[in-house]
Amino acid sequence: MRPHAEHSWDDTIDAAIETLARVPSNPQLTIEPTAKGASAALEQLKKIGTRFKPRSTLGEGGMGIVHLAEQLTLGRDVAIKTLKPEHCTPQAVLKLVQEAWVTGTLEHPNVVPVYDIDFPGDAEGEGNQPRIILKKIEGTVWGELMRDAERVKREYRAPDLLEWNIRRVIEVCQALRYAHSRGIVHRDIKPENVMIGAFGEVYVLDWGIAVALHDDGTGRFPLASEAKEMAGTPCCMSPEQLGGEEPNITPRTDIYLVGAMLYEMVTGLPPHTGESFREILASVLQSNPYLPDDVPEDLARIIRRAMDPDPDARFETAEQLQLALEGFLAHRGSSQLAAQGDEIAQRMVMAIDGGEASRVEALYTECAFAYRAALRAWEQNEHARIQFQRVTILRIDHELEKGEVGVASRLLATMEEPPKALVRRVKKAQAAAEAEGELHRRMEQDASHDVGKRTRAFVGTIMATLWAGVSFKGVIQPFTWVEIVLGTGVLIVLMLGFGYWARESFSKTRLNRSMGAVALGVLGVQLLLLYGAYVAGFELVQAEILMLFLWAAGAVLTVATTAWQLWPAMVGYAAGFVIAAWRPDLRYWMMAGGHMLLLINLGWFNRAIAMFREARHERRGRRRLDV
Repeated sequence: MRPHAEHSWDDTIDAAIETLARVPSNPQLTIEPTAKGASAALEQLKKIGTRFKPRSTLGEGGMGIVHLAEQLTLGRDVAIKTLKPEHCTPQAVLKLVQEAWVTGTLEHPNVVPVYDIDFPGDAEGEGNQPRIILKKIEGTVWGELMRDAERVKREYRAPDLLEWNIRRVIEVCQALRYAHSRGIVHRDIKPENVMIGAFGEVYVLDWGIAVALHDDGTGRFPLASEAKEMAGTPCCMSPEQLGGEEPNITPRTDIYLVGAMLYEMVTGLPPHTGESFREILASVLQSNPYLPDDVPEDLARIIRRAMDPDPDARFETAEQLQLALEGFLAHRGSSQLAAQGDEIAQRMVMAIDGGEASRVEALYTECAFAYRAALRAWEQNEHARIQFQRVTILRIDHELEKGEVGVASRLLATMEEPPKALVRRVKKAQAAAEAEGELHRRMEQDASHDVGKRTRAFVGTIMATLWAGVSFKGVIQPFTWVEIVLGTGVLIVLMLGFGYWARESFSKTRLNRSMGAVALGVLGVQLLLLYGAYVAGFELVQAEILMLFLWAAGAVLTVATTAWQLWPAMVGYAAGFVIAAWRPDLRYWMMAGGHMLLLINLGWFNRAIAMFREARHERRGRRRLDV
């Protein structure tokens, strides 16, 4: 298959080369085919006498008429503008030709091209009157489209009528920029003089009353310096178009007229209206038209500046006006996002006032997203910036009232320039929350059984072991008053030593403090009991039985106030007291047994605390999973 394909390519290349008279030396030059088949048409062109073949009438005005005709020499349709026979005065002829001269000097995509001016003479049957040959354009007058959203959407695929209209005005500004650069002022810009082509192209028509800012020496153009008469369309003209001994027609006159077009675009009416011609002219002089509230603020500002009665207060050039409109379109999306944020922010305020706290966070998130998007689209959108700050302050106030200081602090950190009073308020709330948190932490630590657990177990084990060991010594050989008093003193000294050694750990929790205080207190009272019994003449055996009662009382106090888990030791000491009171000879066994039970109970107590801690963590984990 591959050799066959290569053979086909060779044949194709050879056939292509054979069609050339010579092989080009530069492959970047265009290869032109031999002209053929048009010789008959060329001979026919040489025989053409008249160049235009009239077909139909395209439109009529007050003084002129426009015909559709075929330009036989080029085989295309053109528009031919002539004067009506009854208006063929020298002045009318001059104005028609001057319009053609003005339009012809403006070669711009937004100006209808003038192909030629001719005087057909009697041979054409129309007298020796001028004909203006123009490009034939197909389209619709903009004035018929600017308020018809459905038609614009259907024919031009433009869903946003306002944006589509403004883009048409921007193209008018481009035409005026070019005209002004050539020293020409239109003086009659209005929706009826703007044509929208079938493909959306824009043409500025009717340059019939245009004037030149400078005399080019040909005498072809009327001059702005001589424009002393009223000229233009009264319902949209500028104050300087009323005329006067000191003409003031400048490019800013056209800027005023574009502003008047914008006014009609947003209101549906021309700016100057009245029941009489006098009232209309008074409106022209005042030039303070009313704009409805639904007109976007930025666009209203552009219209008012363009239509300022003082030319010096208007935009200086058509380019400035064009840039302002382009800026409005660029910022319009940002403004629309900000408007969405405003609507959501209003719902957030209603939720706050209505006590619907659960909706506030979601609504704030929505409106904050809208405002941030608006500012990303246009950083200078002050409305979005101010409103974003406003709703953030409202949310911070709401969170502070709820006591959610952390949320309020995070929101404050997102603000570019938060109010100083708000910063002070949040800092004060933070300080109060931190103080309260520290208090809660200390209270939680104070109630904790985990803090100092090992130290508590170590000290408790040592003391219980010593206590039990001393008691077993009594089983072997009963104590004397001196021995039992010295033993109690040694235990008190050891307890104080352990307390000092583990003072930091013991001082942190209520459990440690209470158990240490009870143990030291029991030993202290025991010493006092021994002293009292000795002085009162009690037998040592009686004092030792009372010691069992004292230990049982200490255990009861510990179980009731601090650690209920030590109830087995409490029961052991109580039972030991009862048995020892009945059988004094078993008192040392009861002492040793009670201390051993305490030692075992302390180990179980620590394991119980660990189990409780694990169960608590497990419950918290389940709650997080449920959420």
